[in-house]
Amino acid sequence: MECTEWAGDRWKLARTVPVDGGREAAVEQAAELARRCDLRGNDAREPQAYGRRVFRTSETSWLVEVSHSAWNDVYKRVHTDTQHVRISVAELEHEDETPPGEAPAKKGVLRSWRS
Repeated sequence: MECTEWAGDRWKLARTVPVDGGREAAVEQAAELARRCDLRGNDAREPQAYGRRVFRTSETSWLVEVSHSAWNDVYKRVHTDTQHVRISVAELEHEDETPPGEAPAKKGVLRSWRS
């Protein structure tokens, strides 16, 4: 299962969640997350503290509009933040580990000349 969030001008992969139990279990867990997630697509501790609209875009994908209201001390008023999250079931087909980075080879020694 993967979760992406809208990053202003593009979708950004927020996290992946391995699911045991096959495709049906992954679809069930993704549907539940769509109904319980917070503004970043994480499982909310208090899902009732968020408003949401859940759109099922395919058999294995959901678009979630999540909103949360809180008092803003700076502006002395309630501010509502709304974010969009995509939740999808996907099967990992291939993975290559990132090779370790290496420092560049030294090209010579710098010396200062004094007159």
